[in-house]
Amino acid sequence: MAKKKDYCYAVEAALDELGGKWKPLILWVLIDGKLRFNEINKLLPSITQRMLTKQLREMEKDNLINRKVYAEVPPKVEYSLTPKGYSVIPILEALCDWGEKYCI
Repeated sequence: MAKKKDYCYAVEAALDELGGKWKPLILWVLIDGKLRFNEINKLLPSITQRMLTKQLREMEKDNLINRKVYAEVPPKVEYSLTPKGYSVIPILEALCDWGEKYCI
């Protein structure tokens, strides 16, 4: 198992896993349930397929999302939130409220 990084503040650790433009948005679109890669890509049209793949892999490694592969041809892959991923939703909702109040 990989050694945990040393952080000065807990917020630094959280931003290390959730930081960036795409991870919070990917979590946000997965709130309502399972989605396939192309469905996520359509909901986030500005993200490239390469970046989406990278972010999904990192989020799976960090146990924020599940990746389920079905034995079909062509392969079917679905992504969904883990309990850890769902635990982030109240934070995203608070960010949404803040953005509506101060940014829009």
